[in-house]
Amino acid sequence: MDETRNICVVLCINEDVSSRPEIMEITYGMEEEGIPYLIRTSDEKRLEDLARIASMDSQLDVGIGVDEHLTGGIYYDKLPEDHLLFRMNLLKEKEKARNMGINAARLVKGIPFNMGGA
Repeated sequence: MDETRNICVVLCINEDVSSRPEIMEITYGMEEEGIPYLIRTSDEKRLEDLARIASMDSQLDVGIGVDEHLTGGIYYDKLPEDHLLFRMNLLKEKEKARNMGINAARLVKGIPFNMGGA
């Protein structure tokens, strides 16, 4: 972990994932809620590791990971190491990808999650 952590939600994506509309939907959700984000890549394969790395890079302690199979998950630093708050297959649930960004932002804001569709 760097000495400087970002004041935003970090989205850590496996390096084998190319630019995808599902990733953009996640960022749109965070934008809707007014929370800044940063996208970074990693050679990590496990979703839990990607999400945990993202949260460690964020001063907000919230991170989103996306693995090579386009499964996304939200991790919060206060949770047990391998426990994701939310997990979804972004290919099968594209319409809910924006919700992942919304819920990461709402976790930061301390307001109720959006459990419906995007």
